[in-house]
Amino acid sequence: MKYENNTKIINWAINTLLSLGYKLDNNIPEVIQNTPWSNVIRFKTSHGYVYLKHMPKNLALEAPIIELLFKNIKAAVPNVIAKNNELDCFLMEDAGISLRTILKKQFDINIACKAVEQFMILQISAVSYVRDFMKIGVPDWRLDKLSEIFSKLLLEKELLINDGLSEEEIKTLENLIPIISKLCNKLSCYSVQESIVQCDFHDNNILVDTKSHKLTNIDLGEIVISHPLFSLIGFLNQMKKHYGLQESDEKYQNIKNAGLKKYENDHVNYNKLLNAFDEAKVLWIIYESLGQYRLIQACDRDAIMSYQRGKLSKALREFISIQK
Repeated sequence: MKYENNTKIINWAINTLLSLGYKLDNNIPEVIQNTPWSNVIRFKTSHGYVYLKHMPKNLALEAPIIELLFKNIKAAVPNVIAKNNELDCFLMEDAGISLRTILKKQFDINIACKAVEQFMILQISAVSYVRDFMKIGVPDWRLDKLSEIFSKLLLEKELLINDGLSEEEIKTLENLIPIISKLCNKLSCYSVQESIVQCDFHDNNILVDTKSHKLTNIDLGEIVISHPLFSLIGFLNQMKKHYGLQESDEKYQNIKNAGLKKYENDHVNYNKLLNAFDEAKVLWIIYESLGQYRLIQACDRDAIMSYQRGKLSKALREFISIQK
């Protein structure tokens, strides 16, 4: 769906803003993002920028997730002005520029660590509300269910072959399901409580208010309940991709340590957390594959595949390679 062709959503947004006392510079919004999984446009108003976000119905959980996070733990999330459940969209206030914009100009290890620490604290605080998240539709991908969910993905043979996997590779993955179960059992023994996990936790989904220096987490609609270290691993993978960090680099280790130290307690010391991190790194590939599958299920399949064909098969081949 393209916003410039969807007058119903835009009209709702304009009428809502006007009714709330916002004055618009003009009624022609700026398209910020237009993808099969998310459409975002921006209005310039008397109260600063306001963003309108629309998602496919099966991913339209972001506004209630944000509200739940703020209500229960006062998390650093966007301020939702209004939502429309029928149209699967909501309005939110501007919260600054992306952390990636800042880091690309000058990599600041302190703010990168602060961003990770803040999200780890959010995850720990959200543990008590896991049931509340599941009640509003957040998927349950806890470790005791991960291999079963992955088995369902492998039943989509036509999809997997279309993405580039061979029938032999699919059979190999089916044979690895018991290994996945063992890895999940082993990781669960480290007593790190499962919580919300943001599939896209990275520096481009963290906004920085340049005046107050407040960090705000955005793009929360694809959250699941699973092992919290998956978010840290995803963040570090993005650090390698966008900034060329290697696992042996001091900056990589600083970010990793900043995240892990938040999970230290009477039951889990730092050495155990290092072991848990290594176990989770292997399972993260399965978790990431399920995230890609979820997008394919929620969006127009042809449209989403035009964006990311081959991404799913690449991850699954990596898992096969590791097991060999």
